Amino acid sequence: MVEGNAASYRRRGHTDANQQPIPALGNQTEKRSPFSERLSPLRMKVLCAPFCVMWFFMALVGCRKESGDIEQPAPVTVMHPMMQDVTLYEYFTGQVEAIDSVDVRSRVSGYLDQIRFESGSEVRKDEVLFIVDQRPFQAKVDQQSANLEQAKAQQKLAHIQYKRDIGLQKTDPGAIAQVTIDRSIANVGVQDANVLQSQAQLEEAQLDLDYCTISSPIAGQVSRNYVSIGNLITGGTAQATLLTTVVSVDPIYAYFYVDEHTIDRVQKSIRDGERPPVNSKKIPVELGLNIDGDKYPHKGLVDFSDNQFSTDTGTLQVRGLFKNPKPETGTRVLVPGQFVKLRVPVSQGPHMLIKSQAIGQDIVGTYVVAVDENNVANYRYIEIGPEVGGMTVIENGLATTDRVVIAGQHNAAPGTKVSARQADAASKQSPKSDSIQTSGNGG
Repeated sequence: MVEGNAASYRRRGHTDANQQPIPALGNQTEKRSPFSERLSPLRMKVLCAPFCVMWFFMALVGCRKESGDIEQPAPVTVMHPMMQDVTLYEYFTGQVEAIDSVDVRSRVSGYLDQIRFESGSEVRKDEVLFIVDQRPFQAKVDQQSANLEQAKAQQKLAHIQYKRDIGLQKTDPGAIAQVTIDRSIANVGVQDANVLQSQAQLEEAQLDLDYCTISSPIAGQVSRNYVSIGNLITGGTAQATLLTTVVSVDPIYAYFYVDEHTIDRVQKSIRDGERPPVNSKKIPVELGLNIDGDKYPHKGLVDFSDNQFSTDTGTLQVRGLFKNPKPETGTRVLVPGQFVKLRVPVSQGPHMLIKSQAIGQDIVGTYVVAVDENNVANYRYIEIGPEVGGMTVIENGLATTDRVVIAGQHNAAPGTKVSARQADAASKQSPKSDSIQTSGNGG
């Protein structure tokens, strides 16, 4: 049994320690590697995938390295700060106010009979606005006129009697008593006084009749009628019925409030002789509406400043005087009560300017991107002043020889090498003289 198994074992190509290999019997075939028998096509793809991915990333890194070797500096546009004479303004918000404003009330009580104006129209001085029913007052005038005539008749009789008594006394001194003469003299005085009283009463009645015609005391624009025809109005007292209002429209005031710091600067310039005093009415002030944008088309003069600062706001009230002519069509531009913007020039002289678009802001402060002689960009922190028509006044931190980036700041991180191109003449053109306008610290 053992020998049989050994023979079978040898026939399969196995040997023992003391024998040579015995070839297996039967059909012999070519031997194959066990590893190759286990690799199917799917498993071959799985084994090759990591090598493909590794090759892709190596190629990508190589491309990036090659691209970095030939990267060019980022392009930016630069300009030099420029010096120019500019006028600096202080800006304020103000309110228009009429020079004259009148509440129209009746001086007599009565029923409103007529309205002689159109609401919102412009009226002349002494133009009739309302008429109160005149009939009661005309009757009183007639009555007082009759009383005056009666008083004059009594006066005439008294004078005749006095002359008769005096004449009789002269011709016959004992014919008339002295007491009679005295009564004649007193009666003349009483009748003269009665005439004067009747005249005064007639004038008063006539004045009340005249007050029935209510006219505008000033030239200007009238409001609407607050009382309709037929209503009883009260006049001549503090509680007199308000009928309408009239405000003057040309010229017109604009009041605004100036902070203490600005007032100190202006007063110093006045003391130094750089500007005229306020009461000279030679300090210019400009006015604009919201619709005017950054324009201030209305020119005026400062004609008043208050005598004390407000303890609540720490500001001083200042007033400008402006013309407000009526256009050929439409209404006047400035209306009492209207809010407006004003500016007053405070200084004029050379200032350093740079394009406002070059200025940035971060947590450290205000900065520009400056390019040095090696074309390396760096932040330069600066102090700025007002804006001047697309340009900003530089108070500190720059020189006219510096190159400041005005376009392409996103390409100019600090320490980055850049390709600087000088701005052309059109892009760095300074503001025109008529558009020079700056903002100050005024309230």
